[in-house]
Amino acid sequence: MAINLKNSYGDISISSEVVANLACASVMESYGVVGLAIRNAKDGIYELLGIENMHKGVEISKNEDESIDVKISLFLQYGVRIAVVAENIIEKVKYNIEKSLGIKVNSVNILIQGIRK
Repeated sequence: MAINLKNSYGDISISSEVVANLACASVMESYGVVGLAIRNAKDGIYELLGIENMHKGVEISKNEDESIDVKISLFLQYGVRIAVVAENIIEKVKYNIEKSLGIKVNSVNILIQGIRK
């Protein structure tokens, strides 16, 4: 899926992987994040992703009005205030995507899959 933008000079097509990578970078800059997660298809258990596959922990869906919804699965550090960290991640991801790509972000949903030390 690509996100298409039009301006007076022509068309711009942005891959959903680009958006996912930008969201990953924003998440990993946030305090209290251990890493992103993905569901293991065989066991149904969430696993911590390595650096090279982090974009797999982010799902991007495009709406009819050309805005996007972002869904992020992640692990947090033990001892952090989950609600505060999640709120900071939501604000940072939304701001960075809208500022860098000019795409309206409708929602950012955080799925906390576990706590690690």
